[in-house]
Amino acid sequence: MREDIPEWLGKPPIRGSTQWDTWLQKWREYARTVLKDTAADDPDFDFGLLSVEERWQVDIMLTIRDGVELGKQGSVLPSIPESRKTTDLKFANVIAWQVGRSVSKEKNPELEGAELLAEAWAEKHANPKRRRLSHGIRYGFLAGLGGEAAMPAWSTPDYVTAYEAAWNMGNAIAIEADPR
Repeated sequence: MREDIPEWLGKPPIRGSTQWDTWLQKWREYARTVLKDTAADDPDFDFGLLSVEERWQVDIMLTIRDGVELGKQGSVLPSIPESRKTTDLKFANVIAWQVGRSVSKEKNPELEGAELLAEAWAEKHANPKRRRLSHGIRYGFLAGLGGEAAMPAWSTPDYVTAYEAAWNMGNAIAIEADPR
């Protein structure tokens, strides 16, 4: 949780209570007007109450979820940045798209070139942190398809977040495909 909540607003009460609803309305109004926080209206980001690290974790989870869905549906490759400067989120999106393509029911021969391009781009833009993200996405997804949660290989927050997000996507696909 973020640490810059004003003293006059007080600490958040127990969620789900009527005091929580009142407090949340005051917080959202303050966050929108004073802090100019666009996440104040976004429940995915806990209405702007998340710390910077927690927001990044939510961003990576949403990016992985969306990337896997795009790949699974047989959609085109997300835009790959042409410049040398790229972000970890863009990198995770490309890896998640590749993972989604691996289980896609729609095999589109036109996307084979995009798959090769994505592989070359990912290799070119990999660094130690991005390799951890890639590993977490790929192995988390495979573990999810198998239905068994396993201990992540690294304990860094970025790896664990990527692993869990990919595991959830893989597990959802496994449940969807289960004939029972």
